[in-house]
Amino acid sequence: MMSLIRLMIFATVVLSASLFLSSPAHAELEWKLDETASVLNFVSVKNDHVAELHRFNELKGTWIGEKLTIQIPVESLDTQIEIRDERMLEHLLHANKHPFITAEASIPHASVSDIPVLSTVPLEVDLQVFIAGEVQPVSAVVQVTRIEVDRFLATTAEPVLISTKAFKLVEGVNKLREIANLQAIDYVIPVTFSVQFERQPPQ
Repeated sequence: MMSLIRLMIFATVVLSASLFLSSPAHAELEWKLDETASVLNFVSVKNDHVAELHRFNELKGTWIGEKLTIQIPVESLDTQIEIRDERMLEHLLHANKHPFITAEASIPHASVSDIPVLSTVPLEVDLQVFIAGEVQPVSAVVQVTRIEVDRFLATTAEPVLISTKAFKLVEGVNKLREIANLQAIDYVIPVTFSVQFERQPPQ
């Protein structure tokens, strides 16, 4: 009789533990980037003083566990001039071989989950950025606002500076300068973004 009772207690403990660990509260949290509420812009400077604003029209992203992944389809490049889009995709971004620009980071969930609704906190994010087959560390200083319990907004507090030299894109920049008959194109590109993430219901 005593053995049967011990067996029943053991079974109850195992079952309770399995249910606890598989409950939504302990499932891996997943957030998804809201493409309709997110934007990424960058600036190019030609002939030392002419600045032009460009953007990517598509952004994709997930934050699962502590891993943040952002993917930018390079074909969504929009410089407002079609022939310039084509030249940048061919000579700079090599879109036929590298269809995405990707950024990855490890971010603890407490950095967002502890923010009260309608409050904003600064956050420095160390990214690994992949462009045209090259990867470089890039630091981004952002302001994170908890818009709702299940939604937050992250915006750049200052431009993120992308060095075309670090990503081995100088040859492409020089080719674009030559084709457009320009005196110079800056090798450093300021990038700004505003992205929203929404928490997904547990599976």
